[in-house]
Amino acid sequence: MKLFWLVAAISISLFGAAGAQAASFDCARAVTADEHAVCRDPQLSRLDDLLPKAYAQAKQATPDEDMTQYARDFIANRHACGAKRGCILGNYVGILSDYRNHGADDMPLGRITAPMVAEGEAPESGALPQTIGHCVTTTVTDISPRVDTFDSGTEIAFANGGLSVSYEREEALIHSRLKDKVLMCLISIPHNCPAGDDRGKSYLITNLRTKASWNLGDSQHMCGGP
Repeated sequence: MKLFWLVAAISISLFGAAGAQAASFDCARAVTADEHAVCRDPQLSRLDDLLPKAYAQAKQATPDEDMTQYARDFIANRHACGAKRGCILGNYVGILSDYRNHGADDMPLGRITAPMVAEGEAPESGALPQTIGHCVTTTVTDISPRVDTFDSGTEIAFANGGLSVSYEREEALIHSRLKDKVLMCLISIPHNCPAGDDRGKSYLITNLRTKASWNLGDSQHMCGGP
């Protein structure tokens, strides 16, 4: 999995006609604080421009999934951010991650880090962040290959119980050290999970020593999987 990627989409029919600066809604008709924030921010607007194409790709790749539910949840989460730019940014990373996981192609993103999402609000915590866009600071407790060697994949664990797992060799994880401080932001929560199975959350994490960042899930499988 590439450490920085973003894809996602929301149908034009769901959000209205394309606007001057946003693809998923008309900026001339922006009403809420989050909509105004997207329309006046070039980076947020660029991420919003990725939505229609990636939504269509994910919907075509996984026709049995209700992609509109992801879209509705994304809008609700973005509205909850109000005008907080970092929170909105985390929501875009999350929805684009969701659609990539459902078959959308990789799209160029640029460097987005956990500190950009946190905007200085990431207290030291022994617990995982609970809401999308929420960030905490914790430390690395273990780095290991997924199976026998790092070519089989990479896992990294944290003091607050968090985990990042990849099927690929992730140099940013391998170059981390035990007790390194990291900033961790929750960016995606899986949908329609069986009771008691909450696997599949995704986090944007930045190692505060190396400055490397990654966007990975907390399990080898989504909820409901093997």
